[in-house]
Formats: sequence, structure tokens, C-alpha cells
Amino acid sequence: MSSTRVGFIGLGHISIHAHLPGLQPLVESGDVELSAFCDISEEALAEQAAAFGAKATYTDHRQMFEQENLDAVYINLPPTLHTDQVTLAAQKGIHTFVEKPVSLDMAQAANFSHQIEKAGIVSQVGFMSRYYPSAEHVVELLRERTPRHVQISLFYSGKPVRWWTSRYEECGGSFVENTIHMIDLVRYFLGDIADVSAFYVWREPGEGPEMMNMPHVYDVNYRFASGVVGNATTSRVLTDANGAGRREVLIVCDDALIEWSTNKVTVNGEITFEADAKGREAFALQAAAFIEAVKAEDPSRMRSPYGTSLNSLAAVLGANASAERDGQRLALADIEASEVAWNPRHAAGHGTPTLE
Repeated sequence: MSSTRVGFIGLGHISIHAHLPGLQPLVESGDVELSAFCDISEEALAEQAAAFGAKATYTDHRQMFEQENLDAVYINLPPTLHTDQVTLAAQKGIHTFVEKPVSLDMAQAANFSHQIEKAGIVSQVGFMSRYYPSAEHVVELLRERTPRHVQISLFYSGKPVRWWTSRYEECGGSFVENTIHMIDLVRYFLGDIADVSAFYVWREPGEGPEMMNMPHVYDVNYRFASGVVGNATTSRVLTDANGAGRREVLIVCDDALIEWSTNKVTVNGEITFEADAKGREAFALQAAAFIEAVKAEDPSRMRSPYGTSLNSLAAVLGANASAERDGQRLALADIEASEVAWNPRHAAGHGTPTLE
């Protein structure tokens, strides 16, 4: 079988440290050819093309789509830079991988999803947590149990390292930019989310690291379609405490407290799964699933197609919208159906309802 010709739009941190290394075994086996890279930085293009062996480079994604005969494309851009990349890929029948969060505008994401469905292309959103072997173990554990409650704790520590992930108007806040991984993971465990209510504690101007203008704390309550209830707490308070962070997911059943982490699962305090890997294998497994789905033109071979991932996006954008309304409960069905969605650029001053 011929190699799958893959292009990349965006050569930032996630591409060069996660997705390209994840694809490397498939490149070495001949299953994938890295046909073209696109980025606004010519320096990054030259460096990464040399490192990963891309055959062509572009600073304009439209030119890349016109000149290259691609089978698949990775779109790894900050959410506010999503314009017509998905549209052009769909029009050309190019299978598409999109890094999360896919947008900060629910209406835009729904439109892209419609274009993907109409074109009949394979699509994958970068929710790699579903590919941890530990996550699959939890899925198996829950086949024999009835979950009642889920709790997510995500405590960042240390100073922010990137501008766009530190600005509310650029990333939607930490809950949207990063906690969405854990929200999507619990959806993998427990199904879709129906309702959200949230309260945030905002960072005051001049408080904390200079470039950060986001909340200190995000406290979010969910009700799942199944009736399970959950709480997710994300904190950016520990900016002066390197290495003190924490990330955990707890699932409470009638007969079991299940604790998930990337490489370990415990049930009632006893380890039922443990792996030595440091987590990067999830990116390789995700890449393999995407390429397999592309070759077979079969989306069922992946765990996070674009369309079904919209519930995860609605869950985090809905949290922001609820927080702006002092904790008002919002139905995610209404968020997903919004023709004009929550816009973080209008909400940078916080406290003003902007879900129009």
C-alpha cells in the first residue's frame, strides 16, 4: 500500500514535540510521507523540514493546498487562527486532523463540522488522552460498574511559558485551552454532558505573572446525559511553586473509587493498571489510529472525530459563558445550537455576558 501523504499547518510546540514524533514510526515504516510543512516562520520551516524530512515548505496554506497532492493534513494552530483551513481541506477531500481547542466560536466549529460531514472526509480532533492505555483500562472497569460522580482536579504550577496560552482572549482561558483534555476524557468514560454551571475567581490586573490575564480558579459543575454529576476544578494559583502541580480524575461508583492518571489506575486504593511509559505513546497511538482511518476511509477506527467532539468544546465554552452569568445553569444543547457563540475577545474585561 502506498504512503499516506501528510501536510502540516503550524509548526509550534505541539507539532514538533508531540505529533511529528508520534508519526515518526509510520514515516520510518513507509506508511506516511511528510509531503509539506506550512508556517509563517521561514526559520521554523527550514529547521523542522530538516529535522523531520518534509519534502516541501510553504508560508501560505492556500498555496500548499493548491500545489500539493495531500491525503491528509494536520492543522495545529491556536484557536483564533482558524480561518479557512478546514474548509479548503474539505473542499479538496483531504482528511483532516485538528488540534484542540478547534475554535473559540461554537458556530464556527459547527460550520466546520458540517463541511467535514458533507465532504465525507475522515476527521480527528487532538484529544490524545483517550489513547492512554490507562484510559482504556478505566473504560473496561466501567463496563461492570455504575458510575455516579466524577471529579477532575487540575492544578498548574510554575510560570506560564507561552503568550497565547496565557491570554483569555487568545485561548479562552486555561479551562478551554487545557482542561478540555480532561473534560473530553471523562466524556470517553461517561458519555456526553448535558448541563453546565461555573464560577471563576479572576486574576486582578497586575496580580501574578505579567503576561497572564486569566482567572486564578475555575470551578465547574456538570450533569451528564446519563445522570452522572461531576465537578472540575482548575487552578492557576501556584505560579510561584514549581513542581507542585496535580492532575487527577476520580470516578465514584457504588462499590469502587477509581483513580485515573496517565500511567496508573487504582480501584479502592489498589493498583489495577500501571505502565512505565511517560505518556508520549498516546500521541503515537493517536497518530496510528488517524492514519489507519485515513487509509481505510473509516472514521470508526478513531476515538475523537470532529463532529462528536463538539460536545467537549461546548462543555468548556459553556463553562465560560456560565461563569460570566454568575453560575447560571446552561444546557449544552443550547450552546451547541448557538448561531453566535461566546466570544472571548469581548469578554477580556470579564463579568459581562457575551453569549449573544
